[in-house]
Amino acid sequence: MNEVLTQTFGRRKISKPKSAALVEQRSDRSNERELILLCARSEMSKDEIFRASFLLSLSPDWNYLLGIANRNGVLPLVSKNISPKLKYSLDGETRKRLDEFGSAHLKQSVFVTGKLIEIVQMLQKNGITALPFKGPTLAMRAYNSLVLRQFVDLDILIKPKDFDRAVQLFLRSGFEPYANSPTKRSNALFINRKKDIGLISQDGSVRVELHWKLSGSFFALPFELNELWERLETTELGGVEIKTLPFNDLFVYLCLHGARHGFEKLGWICDLCELIRSENEIDWQQIHDHAAKHGCTKVVELGLFLAFELFGVTTAYPSWNKIKNDPLLRENAVRITEKIFSEKFSTTEPSDWYQYYLFLKEKETDKLKVHLHYIFWYFNLVIRPNAMDKAVFSLPKALYPLYYVLRPFRLLFGSLRERTLNWFG
Repeated sequence: MNEVLTQTFGRRKISKPKSAALVEQRSDRSNERELILLCARSEMSKDEIFRASFLLSLSPDWNYLLGIANRNGVLPLVSKNISPKLKYSLDGETRKRLDEFGSAHLKQSVFVTGKLIEIVQMLQKNGITALPFKGPTLAMRAYNSLVLRQFVDLDILIKPKDFDRAVQLFLRSGFEPYANSPTKRSNALFINRKKDIGLISQDGSVRVELHWKLSGSFFALPFELNELWERLETTELGGVEIKTLPFNDLFVYLCLHGARHGFEKLGWICDLCELIRSENEIDWQQIHDHAAKHGCTKVVELGLFLAFELFGVTTAYPSWNKIKNDPLLRENAVRITEKIFSEKFSTTEPSDWYQYYLFLKEKETDKLKVHLHYIFWYFNLVIRPNAMDKAVFSLPKALYPLYYVLRPFRLLFGSLRERTLNWFG
């Protein structure tokens, strides 16, 4: 499938969608952006189809449009909505590219789902309860389809007491730790710091992220895991019973996961929208209380704000009118949207992450964790020697510890030298 994607994707006046507030005419890509947002949903209204038809008549840049959709994990939705309903507007080459993607994606989705079923059965036979919480189970829960959501890794939660035994089962079944994973330790697999480990099949066709908790210690979702395991729901996938997260837990988790990574993928916002649409009755007060209990209110508000601004999804969430007019939420949403649609993916500066995480934190203890995390990060950055230090000082191996003493002086000298040159420049 990756080969197909590489070959395939190299380089509203009618009730204009809410996305217009965030992606106004600040770029010559505005039509393509709007078209992606119109089509990145499981169902389109007649007005949305009409608007999309008009935008297609303007000859969009297909390399940009399909490339952005693929990078953001919404190409299955865009392909589904463009191909059958608007296909007459496409040229032959574009139709071919979409058809190739659709065929490859279908095969991959079915294959990976089959592997998930095999893995769950393997764990069950060994007395280990598995909780798949994204991938195929989320695709079926939110989209009612395996092929409308892109997924690569299989995320599976295991009880901490079963974690090491589960990993050994994977290793005996031919899986190997990711190349950069420190999971070759034999005892409890560094369970004190990491939230998951990555495992890959020998032929590279299946990647599993095995979790013992839902999120890391720095940006944590402190669900009481014992209580969580007791309130799990059950669904059926391929004739096999699969444990799933209850709606409230899943929704708050998806908000937190997206917020933790800056909602850098449009697909994560689509997941929230589709999950909301898939549920007949949602107790928003309960979700609010659930999030407030764990200090995740801002996280949920950001997810809801993005769903509203980009896709027009409204809810009965408490204080909704206040949320949709919050200037700080809007400011962060603008930044997130620009990154989603940028032609080249760019990393976020540590200082920006610092301010962003502080904005999302509500409890003083959580804010303190953010401060401490970045204090230690910057301290480590200052004292840890790198290749430049070794090139400048070239110390013998026996004197390596001196690099830690000399590095701060080198950085200070370099900074003073740059300022002096600027001053007299």
